[in-house]
Amino acid sequence: MQKKPKTGPEGKLIERFVYAVEHLNRLMFSGRIAELKRLDLNAHQINTLFLLGYFGPLKMSDIAGELGTSIAHTTIIVKNLVQKEYVRRGSSPTDRRLIICELTDHGREATELFLNHARKRALLIAEKWDEVSLESVVDSLELLWRTEDEVLKSVAANSK
Repeated sequence: MQKKPKTGPEGKLIERFVYAVEHLNRLMFSGRIAELKRLDLNAHQINTLFLLGYFGPLKMSDIAGELGTSIAHTTIIVKNLVQKEYVRRGSSPTDRRLIICELTDHGREATELFLNHARKRALLIAEKWDEVSLESVVDSLELLWRTEDEVLKSVAANSK
């Protein structure tokens, strides 16, 4: 069941929030195509590296589920990442039929290089603010992060 959109002043604030998040996303990821090309990666591949970096070793089916792709498509993505030495494939110690994927050191380095661009952009912006403004933004972003964690936990609990 989807909630009815808010109207009035609260609805306008929600629209502003969504627009700000979209703009922040564009801001932090603009110029990233060149970085992907330099690392010889595409968007599916970098997303796979992020998943493995965040969650640790994953089964092929878990990667497919997180990316919203088929196992066949995920197999192609992972095969290319293995060839580039960003990912290592292995079998599960408990079930040899399961393929487990994990980042290599080279994959971790590539992920960090890609994220470094966003860090540099964030530093350039943060340096423009006074301490009060910076604290206000950081408090707001930390609230966003905590709330997102709560939403994800709630969704996971309701899906069981």
